[in-house]
Amino acid sequence: MLRINRMSDYGMLILGDLALRKDAYVSATDIASSTHIALPTVQKLLKKLHQKELVISKQGPLGGYALHDSAKLTSVAMIIQALEGDLSLTQCTSKEIKCAIESSCQIGNAWHMINRTIISALEKLTLLDLVQPSNIKQFVSLDIPVHSPTKN
Repeated sequence: MLRINRMSDYGMLILGDLALRKDAYVSATDIASSTHIALPTVQKLLKKLHQKELVISKQGPLGGYALHDSAKLTSVAMIIQALEGDLSLTQCTSKEIKCAIESSCQIGNAWHMINRTIISALEKLTLLDLVQPSNIKQFVSLDIPVHSPTKN
């Protein structure tokens, strides 16, 4: 099963929450409250997102975390890669691991094409697209309901 791990899903949710806050600095506690993610998890992800330069932080009474200026236009592929590392469906499509049977594999090229197609689709979507569902309707099936985010 192809699945983005829970921490990456939460990281994307945190980035989306910050994107909706219009460049305001927000405490980790406020982010945890609005996203319903446990505070220690939010803190861990904020640290990683800060290291990957997707969020900025400011200390002091008016401090907290905010989205880095360029993060709204960062592709979903780049965000997932920052949170998870190599984007590959199978071992043979990985840039980091060499497949032991690659030279004799009958379907390796197909996996490479599938992997590239998925990455290409993720590269076309930005964080801003994710927080503004009307922007992604062109990319999804009409059978999938698109919900507008609630503002706190």
